[in-house]
Formats: sequence, structure tokens, C-alpha cells
Amino acid sequence: MAIAVTVVIITLFSGTKLLASSPVWCDSLRHSLSVELRLAYNIVSHYAMSSEGRPLNNALSVHARYTFEFSPSSKLGQLFPSSYQGVGVAAYTFWSHKQTGTPMVAYIMQGAPIAELGRDLSIGYEWNLGFSWGWHPNDAMNSRYNVMINVALPLSWRVAPHWEFRLTPDYTHFSNGDTSFSNSGANLFGVRVGVAYMFDAERVDVDCRRFIQPTQEFSTSDFSDRISYDVMLYGGWRADRFQQGNRFYVIDDKLPTFGVSFQPHYHLNRYFALGASLDVHWDSSLNLYTASTDESSNVVDYERPSLWRQMKCGLSVRAEIQAPIFTIGVGVGYNMLRTGYDYSPLYTTFSLKAFVSKRAFLCVGYYFNSMQYTHNLMYGLGMRF
Repeated sequence: MAIAVTVVIITLFSGTKLLASSPVWCDSLRHSLSVELRLAYNIVSHYAMSSEGRPLNNALSVHARYTFEFSPSSKLGQLFPSSYQGVGVAAYTFWSHKQTGTPMVAYIMQGAPIAELGRDLSIGYEWNLGFSWGWHPNDAMNSRYNVMINVALPLSWRVAPHWEFRLTPDYTHFSNGDTSFSNSGANLFGVRVGVAYMFDAERVDVDCRRFIQPTQEFSTSDFSDRISYDVMLYGGWRADRFQQGNRFYVIDDKLPTFGVSFQPHYHLNRYFALGASLDVHWDSSLNLYTASTDESSNVVDYERPSLWRQMKCGLSVRAEIQAPIFTIGVGVGYNMLRTGYDYSPLYTTFSLKAFVSKRAFLCVGYYFNSMQYTHNLMYGLGMRF
């Protein structure tokens, strides 16, 4: 995750051309700095998210953020009007340092206006993805390090040429991605209040500020010109528990997972693509069996089956939302080949690809077993052809 957080900085200072844009597109960036205060309500789903019998429902965070846009005169600025991306840092409190700690977060973000409510007022979308540390492990999230995912609908008001006020309802999820047991997570619904300073006060016409606009760029292209092929290798690790009879035993190890996927996509336009993926996955936590158990500690010693009994092969349908640098994808698939009982026939994936060049990308994502239960995080790299 820390690698993904640095992608924006790497891209800014590299000489790589992105999406066939000018090699000097960094010269036309438009920068801004902002600070935000976020008030949130934590939906407590586990008894451990409480202090002295009081649920830890309230959360507060302070954020400092840097974002940049591509100039309307640049190629990417014309393809993706007013899309912004950047990095942020934040400090969270749940008003109980003893129980949860005081988590810190570093994250990447992207967003854009999607509708204009007036010449200086707009509503948009935004996502944040980050890495958090400083948690006190507890039965709800037994990890000092957790992933942060945030989605929001910012309402932005340009109050002066250089200044913008933002009011933003949002949702935040903290999870260790099953890298430790247990993993109930934290779910926060709230609102942000923030102010941003724009270093470039150039006013953009209302009609040019919308992120999604009608496009004719594929109207004369051949079918083959709309096809791309992504090949991705990924890995991760997870904690697990073993059921024997009516009791559950924690596996006191971090169990690795690896996979490869081949993903052809058909690009409907500059923003959206549909496709499929062939997913081959190896999971060292699959189909384990008991060697011995320690009744006093609920820890199990286990043995692994043969390699082929820890593999599965699935076929999924994919949809992607494309923007500068980042691509967000979701897939729903069926395991055609699987052994044992640990894998459901159906699975879901969510992924974020960060392009460090026209073809090469880094990827972070989630694999969901049975379409609802988090199974493992995915950290990968790939190429687009």
C-alpha cells in the first residue's frame, strides 16, 4: 500500500509519457492545498469498539491534502476536464486512545465534478485509498496497520478566485484485509468541512468543468483499436482460523497467496471499459487439515495438502472506470476449477490500477470469497498491451 501512495509523486517527477500526452505535461499542472475537518459516526459492529461499556460511535479526523489538475490546454486536461488527483495525510481519534490508539493515515485520492449547480457551485465524486498505522490492536481489528477506503460526494463552492469551500458527505472503512485475525473493521459515516487554496486562479468555463462529457473520440475507430489486454501478477497474505467441531482455532501464521490474471477489455469511451478476466489463484490457507490443537490457547498446528488442492481457476466479468493515472475496476466471477470446501463458487474483486507509464501499472485490490466475505488483499504489477 505504501508503494501505491507514492505513485502520484513518482509520476509527477518522471519523464514518462502518460496516455500518449506531452512529455512536458508536468509544466501545465494546476496545484492546490486544502485542510479538512471530518466528523463521523462509527457504526459499532463489535463489542471491542467500546470503552467501559460505552460504544465508540464518534470519530474526528483532521486532514492536510495536496491535489493537482491538468491544464485545460493539455491533452489530459481535454480528455478529463477538472479531474484532480493527489495525496493526503490525516490523524483520527475515536476518543479512546487506550482502546483504539490515535491512527494516522497516508492516502492517495482522485475526484472530479460530475454536475454543475451554478457558475461557482458543483457536486462531484471522490475516493481515497490509504494506509493507516498507530492502532491499538483489539478484538475488532487485531492489527496495528489497516487499510483505509473512503468514498465521498463533495459539494464545492468557489468563494473567491483562489479559494474554494467544500462540504462533503462521505463513508470511510478501515480494515486489515484479513492480514490479522480478527477483522470486523470500522465503518464511519460523516461529513467533511474544508477549505482549499488554488495556486492557479484561471477560471474555467462551466461547460468545461464537467468530468464526464459527450465524446466522439471512438466514433471512427475500428473494433480492434478499442481492445486492450492487461496481464497482472499479484500476491498477498492472510490470517485464518480453523474449525474443528464446534470450536474455532486461530492459525498463528501469515499465509501467502499468489495469482495471475489475464484481462481483455473493450473501451466504450474514454471513461468506461467492459471485459473479462481469467484468474488463476494459489492460496496456502486453502483446505488445511489439523495436525494438533492447543485447547488452552485456541491455536492450531496444521498441515497443507498438495499444491493442486490449494489452487483455483475462475472466469469473471469486469468493468472499469478510467481517469488520469488511476483506473478503478470491479469483477464478479465463477470458480470453474476448485478443490475442497474452502472456496465458494462465486467471488468478487475490487482493484485500483495506478499507471506509472503508458503500459506499466501497479495494482492494489481486494478478493472477496462468496461475494461478501473479505479473503485477502492483492498487491500486484502488470502491463497493458
